[in-house]
Amino acid sequence: MNYYKAFDAGSSIYLVAFMIDYIIELFSINSSGIKTTALGLKIITTMNEHSLNTTFSLTWEVLISYLIFILFFMLAFYFLKKIKKQMTIWQCELE
Repeated sequence: MNYYKAFDAGSSIYLVAFMIDYIIELFSINSSGIKTTALGLKIITTMNEHSLNTTFSLTWEVLISYLIFILFFMLAFYFLKKIKKQMTIWQCELE
């Protein structure tokens, strides 16, 4: 796997985690107010007798958490690739 595929996989994993975080917070709302999810999505809910209004907005925390996640994911990919290469070299030396 190359670095583009690793970046794509990391972004997909982050998107799934973001959606799970969003769904959990959305269904835990039971009153009017402002909630911010763990990954930074801001949910503003206004409830009255006739309607339920929900507004979503992204915060800087979304971008920061995404960049940190991708950084750690790419570092892990780099080190795993390096370890795999080193193990291949050791196996060649043993033969």
